[in-house]
Amino acid sequence: MKTMMISMMMFLTALASEAQVMTSATVTYLYEKVTTSGNNEFVYNAEYNDRGDIIAMDVYLKRNLYKDVVRLIPSRRYQYAYAEDGLLISRMLYGWHHGKWQLRGRHDYQLTDGLYTVEYSRWNRKKANYDQPLGMITYSLRPDESIYSVAYYYRHRKDTPMKLEWQTVVERQFADADYYLTKE
Repeated sequence: MKTMMISMMMFLTALASEAQVMTSATVTYLYEKVTTSGNNEFVYNAEYNDRGDIIAMDVYLKRNLYKDVVRLIPSRRYQYAYAEDGLLISRMLYGWHHGKWQLRGRHDYQLTDGLYTVEYSRWNRKKANYDQPLGMITYSLRPDESIYSVAYYYRHRKDTPMKLEWQTVVERQFADADYYLTKE
């Protein structure tokens, strides 16, 4: 759980400092960035729809067995859904277990009236449905769509309201942040 929280915080920090609204262009940009980064620990494979949007991405752990023999171990699968304008609506996460992909959870994205919201819900195998959202991040946007503030909410126990964990005002954004705002 601690590792997940640290990873989530790193993701939130990166998203807050570099990106405002996740779009099909953002997903493609990030995919291209990781596949050309020179990281030899993971291998990525993407599936595209007719419009050229990434709709699924598989992540494999690369294991060097000996000399020129490499084994790819399935690690994660992500499936993406977009609105007509290219805005990311959801990202489903799968893990490899017992020789097949198994649903783990889903991020839901929503943009309304200057507020960009991301919620995370775990998949409940027993109920064959998603549990209540466990965490939520909200990004308050300025009229130019740059981020004004970021807030993180977390549900500590089932059936309790989400509680504000932290909130911060974003004072500085990177120069290439505008790239992420494209909805093309």
